[in-house]
Amino acid sequence: MNRIVLLAAIVILPILSMAQNTDNNTAETKDSIFIVISSDNIFSRCFTHCDLNEDGKVSFAEAKKTTKLNLNYGGRKNIISDYSFLKYFPNLIELSIGNTPNESIDLSKNTKLEIIDLRGGLWIKEVTIVRGCNPKIFFPIHDQPITFKQVPDPNSIW
Repeated sequence: MNRIVLLAAIVILPILSMAQNTDNNTAETKDSIFIVISSDNIFSRCFTHCDLNEDGKVSFAEAKKTTKLNLNYGGRKNIISDYSFLKYFPNLIELSIGNTPNESIDLSKNTKLEIIDLRGGLWIKEVTIVRGCNPKIFFPIHDQPITFKQVPDPNSIW
């Protein structure tokens, strides 16, 4: 009996952890995406101003309303390894990138960007933006060049 319980735990626990996607504090359902804000997580503190109804979660609707996002909160302690959640923030006008080991970041879904602050992204070598988006860019202080790759706007008819 103990072997069956142990086997079930070995099989079920990894599936539950994948479903919850707790590595980056996001959980996705078919209707909404939530970023769970916790007081002990520096990453989640970046989203406190996005939580319009103050329920401790950022819903997809709240993310769509967000125009400014500062992910450079917490300095070296806040390491963000996956920026794919930015696709859920399509109306960002101002974005500040935080500490990341990534060398590239895709901002092609953020078509309204007017300001990109890369000063916290010391390892970034390539940024993908949508064609026609010409934001003001604040570069990190280092000699390494950053390449900007432009892709077609998926919402454009041309």
